[in-house]
Amino acid sequence: MLPASYKNLIAYQKAKLLTVEAIKYFSSQKLDRISEILVGQFIRAISSIGANIAEGYGRHYQKSYRQFLGIARGSSFEADYWLDVMLETKKFDEETIKNFIQRNTELIKILTTMMKNLEERA
Repeated sequence: MLPASYKNLIAYQKAKLLTVEAIKYFSSQKLDRISEILVGQFIRAISSIGANIAEGYGRHYQKSYRQFLGIARGSSFEADYWLDVMLETKKFDEETIKNFIQRNTELIKILTTMMKNLEERA
């Protein structure tokens, strides 16, 4: 059974918190053109995670909800790619990027579990 609101979902809460913290962190950095591109791609990917959880929940059908969770999971994998690139370019604080990677990996696991649970109920 789903909670009364998508805002009560742990995955949504963690995705939103990660997005807000990333925006705050990167908006305080002086970025060159390439770094701006990397950050822009990363912010688009992580902001898509929570947005797709909310949109899927709002579809009110389990099949649609699962589909949007899959899109959110895909966005989480895309964010992971951008974080790996940021880490390898060494243009950002390594510990901060590793923290984002760890939290994003946790999100991937949560979304995977949510999708499997919905599949088992179908």
